Amino acid sequence: EAEGVTPVLTPTPGQQELRQVAQEVWKKYGESPSLVTVDGWRLPPIDILDNVPEVEFGQADNMQRARLIEEALASYGVAAKVVQINAGPTVTQFGVEPGWDRKIKEFKERDKDGNIKVRQEEVSKTRVKVERITSLANDLALALAAPSIRIEAPVPGKSMVGIEVPNTIYGLVSLRGVIETSAFQKIKSKTRLSLALGKGAGGESVAADLSRMPHLLIAGATGSGKTVCLNSIICCLLMHTSPNDVRLIMIDPKRVEMTPFNSIP
Repeated sequence: EAEGVTPVLTPTPGQQELRQVAQEVWKKYGESPSLVTVDGWRLPPIDILDNVPEVEFGQADNMQRARLIEEALASYGVAAKVVQINAGPTVTQFGVEPGWDRKIKEFKERDKDGNIKVRQEEVSKTRVKVERITSLANDLALALAAPSIRIEAPVPGKSMVGIEVPNTIYGLVSLRGVIETSAFQKIKSKTRLSLALGKGAGGESVAADLSRMPHLLIAGATGSGKTVCLNSIICCLLMHTSPNDVRLIMIDPKRVEMTPFNSIP
């Protein structure tokens, strides 16, 4: 490098795209009085995120699948009833309440005319074992014409077994849709490090407080959404905190996933 010559730093394509987006956002929202200012920094408005409409799942289709679950279990001698249906973006969870195994004893008696009459009396009843439901996972998938199902036994905090069946139509989960929910806003009111993570199997919004996580590991198979989850976490921090609140060190050995966030204050 020659003495007295100032090197010229050429911005990467990711940096150029980021600057272009920032300029467009500033032109549209820069003078808006609704922008939130924290420590002298103007935070990005929620309007820059896409507002994706939720997919409406057919109630009749879910009711039919609930009936198929009950009939399939009954055909194997398992008494159970679907008591709850929670439609999520990719799967629908059917809450199944185990029934009762009843033992009936017959008593033969003669009436005053000498005729024999049979009287049935319930002598005992026990709740159907959860293992009898979980062991029928493949048979239930066959009855529902599903590639596979997942059984959660029991559902945490509830006295029922959750049978998760893939939806025929997948719903798109948007970051804005989760941020605007009461679950996220409740956490946001308590901490600045609030994270919108997505939606659960039952369609409920999932949010978390990063300050209560001493460690966080995101794992999964290829294409399962690890990078999308990381991007959502970083975007949440950028939209609700200033550089005075959060400092991040991003290590990206391949220089592929994290490059769009380079040059962010």
